[in-house]
Amino acid sequence: MTDQPEQQPAPLHVFLSDTAEHTLAALRPGELDVVEKLVERLAVSPRLGIPVPGGTDPEVDDYTARTDPASDSGDRISVVYRLHEGMSAIFVTWIIAGP
Repeated sequence: MTDQPEQQPAPLHVFLSDTAEHTLAALRPGELDVVEKLVERLAVSPRLGIPVPGGTDPEVDDYTARTDPASDSGDRISVVYRLHEGMSAIFVTWIIAGP
């Protein structure tokens, strides 16, 4: 046992597809804030989302994470992303706002 605090892994790099960036720009301010916080959490804990089966690349895992509509007084927003641990990266492919 050591007196040093346990080291947290470095946050993953997060990249947005063109479609995700376009959708992000169209969100209302409260929704934007909640999505940005969710993406920050995913960079530290990338497996928070729901696994999406059927991926074709064994190096990549697909997930969907959802916001809580009560936290932003808006619609539930889904963030669809791919996790590539070998590259220490998350690639957000879609941001979907809806009921």
